[in-house]
Amino acid sequence: MSNRTNDFSTKWVITLIIFCMAGTVHGQHQMDKSDTPLSMPGNDIFGTIQEVVQKLETNPDTDWSKVDLEALRQHLLDMKAFTEEVAIIEQKPVANGIEVQVRPKTERAGEALKRLFSMHPAMIKEEKGWTMVAKQDKNKWVITCTTENNSEVEKIRALGYIGLLAEGAHHQLHHWMIANGQM
Repeated sequence: MSNRTNDFSTKWVITLIIFCMAGTVHGQHQMDKSDTPLSMPGNDIFGTIQEVVQKLETNPDTDWSKVDLEALRQHLLDMKAFTEEVAIIEQKPVANGIEVQVRPKTERAGEALKRLFSMHPAMIKEEKGWTMVAKQDKNKWVITCTTENNSEVEKIRALGYIGLLAEGAHHQLHHWMIANGQM
């Protein structure tokens, strides 16, 4: 076999390899969401931020100079802390509602509870008409939530600590406002 034939064969093999590699890379870049059985992007915090980024990118009115995804991340970390890093000491019925005592397990959870209870009781009042009072007592929080509507007393008691925090339709709007630098 001559060198000329060898050179041609070598060039042909190299070209074929490059073409196959380029096709694979191109195929990977062309893959869309329907090409995978997975729908979750990772944990909830990452997924929420990913959803916000997608919505911001499709909104022609997005003012990128005001977008603050770090503030949203910090808020979501607060939510994680008061969800996962809080011990429920006691939940007991009181007249027209519930009293809950919780203790933060971490410094982050303690700070998150302060921020939470500076705003959430007003939202509960506005959205549900319920009265929520949260008081810090040394290393624990005492939260009471009551209603004048007798048909909602059992609901409030059943919701307990985490249900009362999850109650309401304001969370997504709140997150959107944080991400857009409106809070």
